Amino acid sequence: MSQTIKVIAPAKVNLHLGIGAAQPDGYHAATSVLHAVSLHDTLTMRFEEAAPGAGLAVQVRCQGAPGIEAPEIASEDNIAHKAIVALAQALGRTADESVTVDILKAIPHAAGLGGGSSDAAAALAGAAQAWGVDALSDQVVKVAAGLGADVPFFLYGGCVCMTGRGDVFDHELAPMRKPLVLVRPDAGVSTAAAYKAFDECGTPESTEETQAACAVQSAEDLPLFNNLAVASEQVLPQLANVRAWLEVQPGVEHDAAGKPEVLLSGSGSASFAVCESMDAAYALVAAAKLQGWWARSCSFAPIGARVLDAPASARTNLGAVHKSW
Repeated sequence: MSQTIKVIAPAKVNLHLGIGAAQPDGYHAATSVLHAVSLHDTLTMRFEEAAPGAGLAVQVRCQGAPGIEAPEIASEDNIAHKAIVALAQALGRTADESVTVDILKAIPHAAGLGGGSSDAAAALAGAAQAWGVDALSDQVVKVAAGLGADVPFFLYGGCVCMTGRGDVFDHELAPMRKPLVLVRPDAGVSTAAAYKAFDECGTPESTEETQAACAVQSAEDLPLFNNLAVASEQVLPQLANVRAWLEVQPGVEHDAAGKPEVLLSGSGSASFAVCESMDAAYALVAAAKLQGWWARSCSFAPIGARVLDAPASARTNLGAVHKSW
């Protein structure tokens, strides 16, 4: 007996990323507002019975969509592989089973768009569907949290504010549906290098900035903010060129203060620009590609990792009741 399940794994951008000063344990306090976007990876998961005594065997393979280089990583090191094994252990599952996962990567690696975390959440959603478990149950969400700070977010999707170290759910924001363009130079940014540069020269988020971000209830009312961006631009100076170029392009939205709505997502290396229309987004993508950069148009979305063609009761979406993260 076998079954095949397809799951979409959306990317995210950070509308707000406020990093605090380094703590004695080396970690940083972080206030983050994440918003899912329509750009997504696709996971095709095949579940098959295995020979008696074989236990659980997982194989994850990655292939890049046009213009995307798939990361060269062993299956057992892939976070989607780890997610499936961790969920089976959490559920006490002892069935003899083979799980094969083919990931079509449309989200670039090392871009600050959450591709790996989203793939992990999608793998959890697919396995939960195959094994008859609610993808938003406490068991699944706990496994997600153990894999990484952003993984639980991708089970829910939409737009949420996270505090603590960026791993504590604070509140949900009403999402927006505006178009945006993602732009990335060829190089990626090491998160560790960005934080090292931040510790050396960055300006930690103030209490007032944190309180302001936590008070906003709608994504459209939130000013864009990322105090890690300056450090990332020091690690990869080309990011400053991308930002400056995006800020003067036609069709880019401006906020109430007249500032272009352009921001680095996370530690980068992808920046995003909120656009006035999808036609403006298409034109901006074409112009960015002429600069030699990777660029994609998409839209803000209210979805999280979603099993395609799943019963409505099994889908993860913004309207789901939140549980403790």
